[in-house]
Amino acid sequence: MQNKKLQIGRIVTFLLVPLILFLSGCNQHRQLTIVCIGDSLTVCGGDGGRYTDWLQKWLPSYKIINKGINGDTLAGGCARFDKDVLSFKPDIVIIELGANDFWQNKRPIEQLQQDLEDMVIKAEKAGAKVVIASCFGKRDYVKEEKIEYGIEKYSFADAIGKMEEQVCLKYNCFYVPNMQIDIKPNGTNPYWGDNNHPNKKGNEYVSKRILTELKKAIKISVNL
Repeated sequence: MQNKKLQIGRIVTFLLVPLILFLSGCNQHRQLTIVCIGDSLTVCGGDGGRYTDWLQKWLPSYKIINKGINGDTLAGGCARFDKDVLSFKPDIVIIELGANDFWQNKRPIEQLQQDLEDMVIKAEKAGAKVVIASCFGKRDYVKEEKIEYGIEKYSFADAIGKMEEQVCLKYNCFYVPNMQIDIKPNGTNPYWGDNNHPNKKGNEYVSKRILTELKKAIKISVNL
């Protein structure tokens, strides 16, 4: 009788261990959904050349959705956030907005911050991690050879970068400042389609800069 119980125990162990390992592996490698909401900097690059296309190449087992709209602003992103982002039940959200708010310079920094915070709060309440990707933040206006805007705009650009960093610290987001730093100055061949939008080659570098923080978000998401 004792030998029979021992044999049954061995059989059960033999069957359960591979199953447990298999299920554990499935959890670690489950497909994550990553939604990128942005403006023309999320759209530019052409077919296969957007930074989201490069991210898909680096992360083939994950589903990456591009929800960029030319000319969009933080207010615009906030207005369409439920439909264009939360409807996909994302694990991670990349927010790339603010450049057009800078160029238009129509709204105070406090309103821009409120829009960004509203999107972050919605994403986190839905269980998603947030990566904020920006062309502002951590820019050295003294050392850069060429700036894409006049000196009178430096303070507003700096304020947007500091605001983004503050939001990231407040809500534990991942921050990608100055995401185009590796292809500066603007308009330099062979990285730019025009003075403000990277081409396919330029977006390869942008995607690698984003990927560094995105991997940190992925590491947390797969272990939830």
